[in-house]
Amino acid sequence: MAHHPDMDFQVLDDGWCRDALAADLPLFEQWASELAMGKSPLPPDILEPGGQLLGKHFEALIAFWLEASPHFALRAHSVQLQDGGQTVGELDFLVDDLHRGRTLHLEVASKFYLAEENGAAWTSWVGPSGRHDTLGVKMDKLVRQLAATRLPAGRAALQERRISDPDPVLLMKGWFFHHFSLLHRHCAPRWAHPACQAGWWCRPDEAHHVMGNDAVRILPLPKGRWLGRFHPEGGDPPLHWTRLEQVLDDHFSRTRRALMCAVVIEGDAGWEEISRGFVVHAHWPEMGR
Repeated sequence: MAHHPDMDFQVLDDGWCRDALAADLPLFEQWASELAMGKSPLPPDILEPGGQLLGKHFEALIAFWLEASPHFALRAHSVQLQDGGQTVGELDFLVDDLHRGRTLHLEVASKFYLAEENGAAWTSWVGPSGRHDTLGVKMDKLVRQLAATRLPAGRAALQERRISDPDPVLLMKGWFFHHFSLLHRHCAPRWAHPACQAGWWCRPDEAHHVMGNDAVRILPLPKGRWLGRFHPEGGDPPLHWTRLEQVLDDHFSRTRRALMCAVVIEGDAGWEEISRGFVVHAHWPEMGR
């Protein structure tokens, strides 16, 4: 774990994640074996998130892991904090880390931000749905959430569960996306991990610059597949880049939502992802939802 240099909480860094995942490797191997036999260990509402918000989908995946892991004891999930009949906050997880002998107030987030300008300031990083969602706004919200156990309602929730003083900890995952013209000289957000995932973004009339290569194919990804790397499925129809204009015209005639695409190339094991990015609406980031 690492202390955030500017703020009063800890971040689950790569070292913590590697240790936790290595400790639970037998569990993951069991799940992989079940998947290979055509049996999913995940319940249908997690396996097929449908219209569920991406953050809630990520939270459900973390809850599934914590509940199954022998190294954690999940004390509570999605605790609503009430004050005078009003909801004043929520705690994502209260969990005992049995391996390290500590209790965590764990907040989780999975976000995708695009660099409107090539700069490190959090205000320069905007969500694919528009300017109402920025990295700066999200971090301010997370800081408030991580301090929620200090509220009277938060202390009452802890007392009810006989938890005295949990450590506030953040687990935040996602991708950062740079305009395709800046991919080789981009600037990451302030305090981003040095090896953070980086993708591209473009507007519809720029898409051919990103994908105009006869060797590659394009695969639009539904939101339920944004969190993981591309793995080909039987129903996946990779598109030749010349069909992309038609796909984009159809998509943006129906919605202003950005379209995430995986750029794939055929290898020895089938289609393999080589890059990922967003094609945004022509008026991004000014448009509404």
